[in-house]
Amino acid sequence: MRSKFSLIRCVIVAFITILHSVSFGQSVAMFKYDPALTGVSDEKPVYKLDGIKFSYVTHGAIRSTPAIANGLAYFGSGDGYFYAIDGKSGAERWRFKTGGAVHSSPAVTASTAYFTSRDGNLYAVNALTGKLLWKYAFGKDLIGDENYWDNYGASPVIEKTTLYLGTGSGYLFAFNTSTHKLLWKYNAGARIKTAAAISGNHVVFGANSGYVISVDKATGKLQWQFASDGVKNTFERGNNDRKSIFCNPSIADGVVITGGRDGIVYAIDLETGKEKWRNDHKGPWILGAAIKNKTAYIACGSDYLVQALDLNTGAEKWKFKVPSAIFSSISIAGDMLYFTDVDVSGNLHAVDAATGTEKWCFPIGIKSFCTPVVKDGIVYCGGENGVLYALQGNMSASSSVNEVQKAVYWQEKNKKDYDYFAPGVDQYLKAYFVRLGYKLLDAAGLQQFMQDQSAKKAASVVVFADNKFPDIILKAPSGAPLIRQYLDAGGKVVIFSTNPSSYARDSTG
Repeated sequence: MRSKFSLIRCVIVAFITILHSVSFGQSVAMFKYDPALTGVSDEKPVYKLDGIKFSYVTHGAIRSTPAIANGLAYFGSGDGYFYAIDGKSGAERWRFKTGGAVHSSPAVTASTAYFTSRDGNLYAVNALTGKLLWKYAFGKDLIGDENYWDNYGASPVIEKTTLYLGTGSGYLFAFNTSTHKLLWKYNAGARIKTAAAISGNHVVFGANSGYVISVDKATGKLQWQFASDGVKNTFERGNNDRKSIFCNPSIADGVVITGGRDGIVYAIDLETGKEKWRNDHKGPWILGAAIKNKTAYIACGSDYLVQALDLNTGAEKWKFKVPSAIFSSISIAGDMLYFTDVDVSGNLHAVDAATGTEKWCFPIGIKSFCTPVVKDGIVYCGGENGVLYALQGNMSASSSVNEVQKAVYWQEKNKKDYDYFAPGVDQYLKAYFVRLGYKLLDAAGLQQFMQDQSAKKAASVVVFADNKFPDIILKAPSGAPLIRQYLDAGGKVVIFSTNPSSYARDSTG
């Protein structure tokens, strides 16, 4: 009888596994979506943000790009755990403890989740239960001055039945996912902190030596190596890394796009390893890339921008400025780009791929090194505070025009005015919302804004970078005060004070 129930259980598990693989389309969910690391998903874009669906809290920074498969969101945390949570509710299904921070992005099939840890191991765990299936010790990072500004761990990439993994130990490994056997390894002679991009018989990756390297997919033999300008530089711990290749390569149409901490975007011929063109940023690190429709999208460090370049010529199509450096890669869904910046308050940006126009921005609340992922109308992204956000969005193109009028009120204060905020808080709030595109209003501008929006009964919001309302919207010689009219017309206000003396009350309280 026991053997009969065991057989039935095995059949049920196998059925569930098959069902998941059919229901969720892609056979492997992984960093930048495909083996060529183009960054392009087959998901519908999220044109407008409707709100936070759920958030999940860990006890370490989340730099791991989530993989969404089997109805679950898989990701690692700086607290040493690898997590699987329900992709719709955020309920934890299981967690797996490792001996170090999990800053790698996972690759997940219907049956297995693969990821690495700072403890020097590649882990393969059951995707539905979190039970360890096998692991491989690839070795600790080559520690030294080159450990500076090292934010990510190695991320596995799967093509068919082969898993490719670059490591901080200096080796690129290839494993058979069916047999768990090591097929080959290549010694790059320097730490490998990029994922490997696979196209044709090429496996392409970057190394901290400043070289971009291509090896044969079947044998691991060197095909070519491209010397970036960073090869000639030395690493300066106290100042800046001008040597390493940290930008994960993207491959399309026979062109490899990557960039270095030498500040240069490189387009390299996949077959020959020869330079096709370059775009020099004169210093700021190049840290992210994606390719779609013969356009290379580049995420820059201290240039504070995303740039669209013609894949064949390198000619600039547009550039979009952000509040701070971008360490994440770029995720593409339909005609939209998604990425984060490391501003002290952190932002998740959604930008039109054709024009570089921002459609929406979500303030994460802390800097983010995590690349956003889109699945079934939800955008998943983590932050340095250990929180994974699932943001519910609208996938209708007609919702792409943001009709909500957004403003922030701030007025220069008299030195004699009492301020309930600590010094500088109002200035910070003002600057933060202005960076997000809110219109800055003084008292007179606020009066006009509220009058206009009340008359239109249009969707609008005013954020008060002050902890009291100005008299101009509270005084009412006849009728209701302007603030009351504005709220009654559907306007919204955001305040940062609980001090009751800041607000006037009518006879009803």
